[in-house]
Amino acid sequence: MTHYICKGGCGGTLPDIGICEGDGCANQYEMMEECECTDGSHGMEEVVETRDSNGVILQEGDSVQLIKDLDVKGSSINLKRGKVVKKIRLIGDTENVEFKEGKTTMVLKTCYVKKV
Repeated sequence: MTHYICKGGCGGTLPDIGICEGDGCANQYEMMEECECTDGSHGMEEVVETRDSNGVILQEGDSVQLIKDLDVKGSSINLKRGKVVKKIRLIGDTENVEFKEGKTTMVLKTCYVKKV
């Protein structure tokens, strides 16, 4: 049975071709990919573990601390070392996590954070 899935972390599926409309999804407004799985696994059997710079497993909603000053691409914002970021979101990518700063959603590389 052919259907379409989002690989941006939201887990969205559609019976027909379309775009992901998952609020906050890394692939929001991008085309979904065709999937022909019969068991509902969508070819994603392996468990993705996102780890911080020390190798500690991160979970949805964890707080992390920056271990390096970071410049935000496309803006004049500078995130300082030691800043604590609360309520991270896992996006299905082992090297990145999402968080909100005000109304802006940003992505952090996990190699620059440690779990608090």
